[in-house]
Amino acid sequence: MISLAILIVAVTACSGGSSPGGGGSGGTGLESALSRVADTASNRSQVTYDDTAALVRLAGTNPASTKGFAGLRGSGVPSVAENFYTVPGGVGFDLFGEDYSISAGEPPQSVSLMAGGQSASQITSHLTGLGWKRSGGAGKLAGPPLAAGSSAGELAIGAAQVQPTGSDVVFGYSGANLSLIGSPKGATLASDPIIGALAQCLGNVVAADLFSGGYLGGQMPAGLGVGISQPASNSATPHAVVCVSWSTQAAATTYAADVRRALSSVDLVEDEPYSDFLTHATVTTVGGSQHVVEWQADTPKSAQTAFLMVNDISLPALPDCQKLTALQAARVIGCR
Repeated sequence: MISLAILIVAVTACSGGSSPGGGGSGGTGLESALSRVADTASNRSQVTYDDTAALVRLAGTNPASTKGFAGLRGSGVPSVAENFYTVPGGVGFDLFGEDYSISAGEPPQSVSLMAGGQSASQITSHLTGLGWKRSGGAGKLAGPPLAAGSSAGELAIGAAQVQPTGSDVVFGYSGANLSLIGSPKGATLASDPIIGALAQCLGNVVAADLFSGGYLGGQMPAGLGVGISQPASNSATPHAVVCVSWSTQAAATTYAADVRRALSSVDLVEDEPYSDFLTHATVTTVGGSQHVVEWQADTPKSAQTAFLMVNDISLPALPDCQKLTALQAARVIGCR
């Protein structure tokens, strides 16, 4: 799962803001994007988001660029972004033309939305050339069966179903229900108690990962959100925001104390002090009905530092206790 001499200070609770590339009305760009995803157990388990328009303004459209925040472009739709360079002739989607992207759920139920900037005719023409076929009405496409050497590559896994709708496109894995994203009926993730609280805490971010349920490290928080705050320029130092929800205030209080100590300790995965890649840290008890604790830090090495730590389950005070022996866990902050 995430990522100081460290100065730990109390700061005010997370603030909102308006994300330039977000679209929609009210709240931040992330909250607006969440309002287009149905609130289901699968969808709330895992969410990825990026404010592509803001990131393109910062880092440009050169697909080969890795400077600054370029690596975050399209991170809300990893199944497209990860195949952007490998599928012959491209993927048909306009990765850098979208306003924002968001994906939710775990395979094979994962669903994705690329909001704005898409051409239904271009997507249809390109994908049918790669083996997708029309399926049902309203221009829906079904991906080809996986085969060794297929030019469709792994794109056919994450975009097994594709539904262009105006300037948007929704797609998903083979078991996905595409009606759960884009214009869903009923409650959405924006109003989900945990996901909504985490999004509000993260504030105005250009990329974010949110999780609810499952094992999130340490003493099993109820939810976790990680984001990168809107930077002033592509050369600005990336600033990570981490928000953690707990089932009780007592658990939140324990975590707040633990994370203050952990930030000045050593990352077990990298075997180096957190202070080598997390600087100017602050810790805040946000509270509320979801008992949220927030910490923030600059990540001068990379805009992707915090997200890589999420994948490694190595956030301060949220280590992967399940991989430790009882003796090891007794010595690790966050496992006891």
